[in-house]
Amino acid sequence: MDSTEYPLKPNDVALVLRPIVTEDNEWDGNFEVFITGAGPVTITEDNIRDLISTAMLVATTISMMEKDIDLTEKIMIECAKLYGDADDVDIQNMIDGTENSSSFTINSKTVGGMQ
Repeated sequence: MDSTEYPLKPNDVALVLRPIVTEDNEWDGNFEVFITGAGPVTITEDNIRDLISTAMLVATTISMMEKDIDLTEKIMIECAKLYGDADDVDIQNMIDGTENSSSFTINSKTVGGMQ
């Protein structure tokens, strides 16, 4: 996805998954989780807090999926209902816990925070 296709606009709150890339420019399967916003903020402080709180709840599901495979499977089913069968996304491989999996395992390292 091209970032110019969906540029951040004023009042946006974004959830960012930043891959941890090794010195040889390979993704090591881990990522950091950030919540960031774009200004200027033109809505009320309470509205922005509500958006940030919602983003924090969504971000929290990542660590919950790492710990609870049943929850992950429920989310996968709902995702398929909402977005269809994404051929280029293999969530099952991401959660299977094998050495080649990308994320969403009990051993995945995520770092939360706000920018």
